[in-house]
Amino acid sequence: MRRFRSTVPRHLRSPRWRRAAAAGVALVLVSYLVLWVYVPSRFVTVGPGPAPDVATLVVPLDESLRDAAGAGSGKGRFLLTTVQASGAGPSELYRALTDPLIDIRPRWSVIPRGMSDEVYSRWGRAAMAESQAVAAWQAWLLLGNETGVVSDGGEVLFVSPDSPARGRLRTGDVVLSWSLGGTVRPFVLSDDFERGLSAAFHREGKAATELTLRLMREDEPVTVSFPVTASDLVAWPFLGLVLTAVNPRTDPPVPVAFLPGDIGGPSGGLMLCLQIVDDFTPGDLAGGRVVAGSGTIGAGGVVGAVGGIGKKIIGAVRGGAEVFLVPHEDYVEALRAAAAQGPDGLDVIPVGSLREAYQALVSLTGREPADYNGPDLPPTAAGPLLRVAGPR
Repeated sequence: MRRFRSTVPRHLRSPRWRRAAAAGVALVLVSYLVLWVYVPSRFVTVGPGPAPDVATLVVPLDESLRDAAGAGSGKGRFLLTTVQASGAGPSELYRALTDPLIDIRPRWSVIPRGMSDEVYSRWGRAAMAESQAVAAWQAWLLLGNETGVVSDGGEVLFVSPDSPARGRLRTGDVVLSWSLGGTVRPFVLSDDFERGLSAAFHREGKAATELTLRLMREDEPVTVSFPVTASDLVAWPFLGLVLTAVNPRTDPPVPVAFLPGDIGGPSGGLMLCLQIVDDFTPGDLAGGRVVAGSGTIGAGGVVGAVGGIGKKIIGAVRGGAEVFLVPHEDYVEALRAAAAQGPDGLDVIPVGSLREAYQALVSLTGREPADYNGPDLPPTAAGPLLRVAGPR
């Protein structure tokens, strides 16, 4: 019988070498699992996002109203600042490790525990749709016109494992109305639901109160009830639920259209409002400047706090902004972020409402004076407009 000799060198056939090879394979496998599976599922990278021109996101539909107001294309522009979050895959991790402007954060700090990326994206798009409807509503009221916001209820997108509604609500349910303490209210917007429920709970003055929801489930009317405590009102998300308005819209309709895009969340409401106001008022509301900003918008034109303001300041500076409008709650952080940007100036203006923002811009154009530094600002923000450093 003919014998075949192994062509593998003797030292590669030794037990020590086989153990080293197995360890190397195991290391590669573990590295792959960590970099491609574990880290992206547990962490996200967060950095400055794009700052698109708001005129590319909202378009007036009635040119006759626009022309009658004497509105025209001025040199000024409004920018909607954003924050960009991505799963922490190998390329994103490399960027975060080499770019000091990008942070690595636990996934749960951005996306609620148990929520999939797909549902989170739906949530962001739905929040943007609500923000657009409210922006049109509040801008139209500021212009002296009558309108309101309506919807077809609130769809349940997510129920947290810790939610008091777990086992009672299902994804896909559409909440039509709610009651706590006897008064029945329709569900119109998620923000309205959260504020109204919190106010009703505190009026009750009890440690726990029964919340009743009337909803449609697979085309059948259903009523569910569950106890709510004070800790549920400060949970994130609210009550451990994600409820988003179905088909939010103005009624009567405001003559504007919102163009589709890949921006989600409610924090663009203020800038959308200002663009609509500018589209239907004489002159250039921005006064020839590039005005950036961030802030939610609610009933009464109230401007609410947002997240990631430091990253948004960076996006504004990159976009050439000269003015940044910021909610009162985020003012100090915005000042620090702007001051860290360099030798040139970025005017950071705190506002608490749409009317304050409008008056601030009117004042900057010199058309009429306006006191936009409200009395409730932090002590460091008192006095006239503070100009801080930041490159254009």
